[in-house]
Amino acid sequence: MFLSETDRDTLIKTLNAKSPELVQARMANALLLLAEGLSTEDVAGLLYVDEASVAGWKELFSKRTPKAA
Repeated sequence: MFLSETDRDTLIKTLNAKSPELVQARMANALLLLAEGLSTEDVAGLLYVDEASVAGWKELFSKRTPKAA
């Protein structure tokens, strides 16, 4: 598949939108991928976000969720 530079820029801008629903969905996707054993770096690359975001979501989730026994 080929994307023009304009198409790519438009898609990246869409991914970087800060609507709460989009952020929540991306966080959920990241957490599921982390739970499957992917690294923070791999998840960030797959979702086109920075590693700090993925690490922050992981930390936030770990503070909210009781640890499995």
